Amino acid sequence: MELYINSTWIKCYEGAYIAETIARSENGNHATVFVTGITADEADTKLLGALRELKLIPEMSMKAEQQ
Repeated sequence: MELYINSTWIKCYEGAYIAETIARSENGNHATVFVTGITADEADTKLLGALRELKLIPEMSMKAEQQ
């Protein structure tokens, strides 16, 4: 599975920031995850938390990103 996370995909829409990621499997299936936040940082943090909860990114990478 490929996972695309890009901070430039954070957009502001009607006063809310939207962060987006795309997961794509080898057999052509895909899923897009959107989260919203009051700030771009909040949206990004929520997105990384959702990906961790779905076990799409390992715990170690979260700790490295926060430092």
